[in-house]
Amino acid sequence: MFVSIRSFLPLLLVWPTVSCTVAIAADDIDFNRDIRPILSDRCYFCHGPDEATREADLRLDIREDAAYVLESDELLDRVQSDDPDLVMPPPHANLELTAEQKDLLKRWIEEGSPYAAHWSFEKLPRTVEVPQVKQTEWPKQTIDQFVLAKIEAAGQQPNLEADPLRWLRRVTLDLTGLPPSAETIRNFEQAVQTDREKAYTDAVDQLLQSSAFGEHMSIVWLDVARYADSYGYQSDKLNTQWPYRDWVVRALNQNLPYDDFLTWQIAGDLLEDPTRDQRLATAFNRIHRLNNEGGAVFEEWRIENAADRVHTFSTAVMGLTLECARCHDHKYDPITARDFYSLSAFFNSIDESGVYDRTEKVPCPSMLLPTEEESAALELARTKLATSERQYETVRADAKKRFHASEAASITADDIPDLRLALAFDQGFDNAVKPIYHPSESDRSWAKMCDLVPVEDCEIARLNPTLADDEKARSAAKDDSKGATSDQPDTPTKRMALKLDGERGVTTHDIEPLDRWTPFTVVVTLNDPERSPERSLIVHHTRGTDCGYNGYDLTIQDGHLESRMARVWPGNAISVRTVEPIPANQWHQVAATYDGSSQASGLKLFLNGRELETVTLRDELKKSCNVVVDHGGEFVIGQRFRARGFAGGLIDDVRLYERNLTSLELQVLATGEARPADAATFASALDQDARDALAQLRQARHEFVMAEEVIQEIPIMREMDEPRETHLLLRGEYDAETDETTRVERTVLKAIPIPFPEDAPKDRLGLAQWITHPEHPLTARVAVNRLWGNFFADPLVRTPENFGLQGDLPTHPKLLDWLARDFADHDWDIQRQCRNVVLSATYRQDSRCTQEQFNSDPTNRLLARGPSYRLAAEQIRDLALAASGLLNPEMGGPPVSPYQPGQDLWRESNGMSPPYQQSVGKSLYRRSLYSVWKRTAPLPNMMVFDASSREVCTVKRSRTNTPLQALVLLNDEQFIEAARVLATTLMSNEAPEQRIENAFLQLSGRRPDTTELEELVTLYQQEQTFFEKDIEAAKSYLSIGERELPSDVSFAELAATTSLCQVILNLDATIWKR
Repeated sequence: MFVSIRSFLPLLLVWPTVSCTVAIAADDIDFNRDIRPILSDRCYFCHGPDEATREADLRLDIREDAAYVLESDELLDRVQSDDPDLVMPPPHANLELTAEQKDLLKRWIEEGSPYAAHWSFEKLPRTVEVPQVKQTEWPKQTIDQFVLAKIEAAGQQPNLEADPLRWLRRVTLDLTGLPPSAETIRNFEQAVQTDREKAYTDAVDQLLQSSAFGEHMSIVWLDVARYADSYGYQSDKLNTQWPYRDWVVRALNQNLPYDDFLTWQIAGDLLEDPTRDQRLATAFNRIHRLNNEGGAVFEEWRIENAADRVHTFSTAVMGLTLECARCHDHKYDPITARDFYSLSAFFNSIDESGVYDRTEKVPCPSMLLPTEEESAALELARTKLATSERQYETVRADAKKRFHASEAASITADDIPDLRLALAFDQGFDNAVKPIYHPSESDRSWAKMCDLVPVEDCEIARLNPTLADDEKARSAAKDDSKGATSDQPDTPTKRMALKLDGERGVTTHDIEPLDRWTPFTVVVTLNDPERSPERSLIVHHTRGTDCGYNGYDLTIQDGHLESRMARVWPGNAISVRTVEPIPANQWHQVAATYDGSSQASGLKLFLNGRELETVTLRDELKKSCNVVVDHGGEFVIGQRFRARGFAGGLIDDVRLYERNLTSLELQVLATGEARPADAATFASALDQDARDALAQLRQARHEFVMAEEVIQEIPIMREMDEPRETHLLLRGEYDAETDETTRVERTVLKAIPIPFPEDAPKDRLGLAQWITHPEHPLTARVAVNRLWGNFFADPLVRTPENFGLQGDLPTHPKLLDWLARDFADHDWDIQRQCRNVVLSATYRQDSRCTQEQFNSDPTNRLLARGPSYRLAAEQIRDLALAASGLLNPEMGGPPVSPYQPGQDLWRESNGMSPPYQQSVGKSLYRRSLYSVWKRTAPLPNMMVFDASSREVCTVKRSRTNTPLQALVLLNDEQFIEAARVLATTLMSNEAPEQRIENAFLQLSGRRPDTTELEELVTLYQQEQTFFEKDIEAAKSYLSIGERELPSDVSFAELAATTSLCQVILNLDATIWKR
């Protein structure tokens, strides 16, 4: 419903943005401040670090390389020239120097053109001298001396201190993201009258201990970490990564030191005996976007993932634009493409495919996060499984003891029990076999049968006719004339085999999925005349989508057989591969057995009844391998959708047994000759006690897997056993040619004057030790700069994403260094840093100023007044919920789905998305932190207020003021309902003035002044008159939202009060921090 407010208070203040220039004294030229920005912006593109685009063999970012043009005055002559053929920068570059810039260059050259290291690449000093100030009574923290010294140097004065209530609202919003309650305000007012300083410090300490502190402070880091509840890109399916969000909240509330905060996220899995939280924290490097588009090249996206980790690491931790060096040397910063890939080598060795399949199948590597109840259930299932395994081994051993070779009966192929499927193709394809199998293409449609060719020179025993030839099957199909056709004769006279083309195959019916608890044996008589270097499907029983399959498959590649069971390939799977290839262009009986143990050792491969030597490729399996997805779920021979089938291969007979056969049984099948049973075969196939024990073991395994299946899972980092080679990729292309010259080793940036620790491992843990070195020039500076930006309108370095040569200089360089040094020296204590800032005189200043003060420093670079800016999206929504009493303080857990405009924006923006399921009850009123964050369809009321879509690392949000924001506050269901619920609580006050004062206090943290009160009373009276004339409009207005409407109120009065609350919610006093 669109609500029209007829009288609205014009109390929003919009400040213009203008540049502020500072005159440079004649003897005050500073290379970093005055000269480098000119060279970087106007010259480095053609004469900077990037060798590929460097012209005239001139490099101006290094003094030695530029010496001859500086000392010969050639540079000065070129920049001052009027000749378009000589002047630099050239006219076509559109980078003409101003007269002031030319003068600066002239004076600099006359002074000997001294260079200096870029300020952010210099080591963090061991000590920072604190400046002396004239107004010694003003500072309350060391911070203030740096600020005041600059204010005094500019000939100005700091602003007056804000009144206590204004400061209380400011600090409460800054530390918790919530407004102070009316009770808190009243208690604080009393405390201030007794002891002002103690009231301030007590208030801050209480806020820092509040669980809301971690919830609010985490939002900034979640932007940095590009956390979202969906994978992004075209299908943007939901993910399972919310436990990482909860860990961030937990870490901040526990005041985890920032160096540990970084180390756990970069390399928590590599710490000695890592805890659950330390491993979970590494999800930081896995919560980037993921693709599952059909036809996606896995290696391309794996490289993309590694590049994203480098980008996020460099921006979040070092404040550098390293992504510029992915395709070429950086144009401005001393960072080469080789530097980029050397750093990416740290993030390039996890066992991932590069894409994802479905929400239910978490990308690997991953970890399970059971609750206490789930842990207990899992432990119970594990104990039962261990008992069943011992019992089975005991029964098998007893069966072997009872076995007597002299009494053993001979076993023939027809005697081997547990046969589930037997296929031979000698009878061709007709309606009789349709109940058993049909030809398939892409696992989906009926198609023409594969060609049948005579089997020649085959010494492998011929199987009995297919099970489809029995009378029951023929009877079921005798009247069915539909289906695929075959060019082959109905009754071949010879032994026939399928000739596969890689696209067509045979799909069977009604075969139970081969899951990880299921022992089985697949026996195939085949010939591989056309050896292929690509993995080719022989048989499989899998389910899948465009980007992944789960289940079992048997493949061949260059003659090497591979048997694997997977939920998510490659990291959540077991797989073995034969050491030697099978002979080409010969008929063989290939058999793959599996014992149901969920271990790679349970997979064995046989050739003509002889066990083959194998190597283990993967050996970790979690959860079920039978996840029902888009298609598949049948036992298929020779092909699979979007995979290479057994092209050129010949298949004669196929058998599937519901037990792992013994070597003797496989020899019987291969030779066709009867053989006396041995002890292993007796215990496996013939002894009833052993068979019963195996059935019980299978059930215990199934129960264990089902106990795992319900547990929350999240992708994390885990190193491969052997590091993957990393190469410099030309233009960043994943398939660029590589050789020894392009290979890179794990190293850190040469521009940073901190060497890689000598005793550190060359892995992510060593990288974490390097980045948290107490003298690292970037880590602490970037961190305290971001923290400062949480409390003021801008951080000290106003380009927090770029501490490089194209970034802004800090407004207070010495203050930044002191904050960074103090941070590192005091155990990287985040809460201490926050406490020092909010208790400082700088932070306590009133944000209101005179026009003269504003004109002299419009963007508050001097910090001569307090912070003033619109609240973040989450703060505005949470403020409305808190002030109304709707806010549900429940912490953690899966994301919730608040109100959303329209029918279903998820489906409207992306037809592949699931329908949006709005939460119900108290879940509607959780903090915005817990709202579902879908990358391609973020919540509109968040995006209007400049929230990040979190597709990539974002260290600073935009801050806009648009009419859309007022429209959201007036028309969004969440805000209308909050205003109505707040109005309901105000109805106990008879006088409109009292209602207005209470509403104003709860929403803005202060009481209205006389003018505001008078205008709001007038508004209330107008609204009441309007709704008294149209009670149906009042009822319709008040029906918005799920919270039940009280029945014992005046609809006109409540609607007028609700309208009043909406107006106050829209005011600058409410949605701005002052």
